[in-house]
Amino acid sequence: MNSWVQLTGKIAAATALTAVVLTGCGGSGGKQEASGSGGATGGKKEPVELVFYQTGNADWNEEDFMSNYGNYIKQKFPHITPKFVPVPSTKSMEGLIAAGQQFDVFLFSIGHTHLNLIRNDFAYDMSELVKKKGVDLNRFDPFTIDQQREISGGGIYGLPLSNTSPVIMYNKDIFDKFGAPYPKDGMTWDQVYDLAKQVTRSDGGIQYYGLLASPEHVIKTNQFSAPFIDPKSFKPMFDDPKMMTFLENLKRFYMLVPPPGGKPLEGSFFSSTGQSKMFSKDKNLAMWVHFSNSAVNFPADLNWDYASLPYFKELGPVGPQAYPGYIYISKTSKHKDDAMDVLQALTSDEFQTIRSKMGIESALKNPDIKKVFAQDLPQYKGKSIASIFPQKYAAPAPLTDYNDLAWKRMNEAFGDIGRGKKDNVTAIRESSELLAKDITAERSKK
Repeated sequence: MNSWVQLTGKIAAATALTAVVLTGCGGSGGKQEASGSGGATGGKKEPVELVFYQTGNADWNEEDFMSNYGNYIKQKFPHITPKFVPVPSTKSMEGLIAAGQQFDVFLFSIGHTHLNLIRNDFAYDMSELVKKKGVDLNRFDPFTIDQQREISGGGIYGLPLSNTSPVIMYNKDIFDKFGAPYPKDGMTWDQVYDLAKQVTRSDGGIQYYGLLASPEHVIKTNQFSAPFIDPKSFKPMFDDPKMMTFLENLKRFYMLVPPPGGKPLEGSFFSSTGQSKMFSKDKNLAMWVHFSNSAVNFPADLNWDYASLPYFKELGPVGPQAYPGYIYISKTSKHKDDAMDVLQALTSDEFQTIRSKMGIESALKNPDIKKVFAQDLPQYKGKSIASIFPQKYAAPAPLTDYNDLAWKRMNEAFGDIGRGKKDNVTAIRESSELLAKDITAERSKK
């Protein structure tokens, strides 16, 4: 999503204010400490240009990047000139790589890491650099480091820059209209299903829908930690019993939705963009399950709040898997030491506090940073902020170099399931067969 773009001016202003405060306090730099002070290294250094590339906000231009990251980097490290490479219109790095574009630092979500970092052979194990720079990995939520250990075979490719996970966002006006209780933290999926039935109604010529969830995002972060692909054999695992249970649960909410004109549901019922429009503009969706940062751009007249993601009775109060964003150093970079200084600054308590106040979740354990979450955003005032932080995240599912292929096929399969076009078994079997061919074709390129 590109929700950060709307915050750029405020982040830039907050960063500038921080710089003034530090200068006024006599901050002279010095080596960054393990606590995450964000200080620059002392002594004059030779000018360096670092090239940055990110995929989380595909429409970002250089101004967006500088407001969110670049200006802060320049304030901390005057000898570093950040250069931003925008995402091509093709949404692929292939053309940039073919043209010989050099990269130093990447910002990728865990979902984009294998496709862009590993498959393109940019992954760099920073373990020795972590030791050299005294990076304290214990500052980060453990699951974010565990995920790095898992994808790197025990090493570490990047530092956690942000985090998010699915949560319920609900429209209070719809619940008030039908006299139904609001969803609350600690509910089971069965309880939320019963609640969804109460607010799935037609009234005054308007069809109201109980609950829709972005399949792409909730299946990726499923609470069973069900894998998509066997990490050893690379065989599809869509038919894993845990995955089938998760899909059946999601399906029943779509079965509540009356097909418009008796026709299969449109694609908008399964896309983030379509669901966002139903929830925040059309205001005919009572509950929407998506990443918590989806709320950043809600209109001021939307009467909404958060509730934690429901849990499965058989699992107990286990939340979703986290979906961190990481910052990586390219294997091809000639300025790895400088790049690591930047990574430390962007993961410092100082910078993470600024971002937290702007509604961007931190992956740091520091409770003080979580306490100020969205503090500077008027639309979050009075909201149940605690609901977005699960008491316990589900363990990260195994990932492979081909999970992007799996997610595409799974989304197609659930589209057929949710529309009632195919039963679960048929849709999953056919998608698994297609995924197996996709993986074979991709592996043949190596």
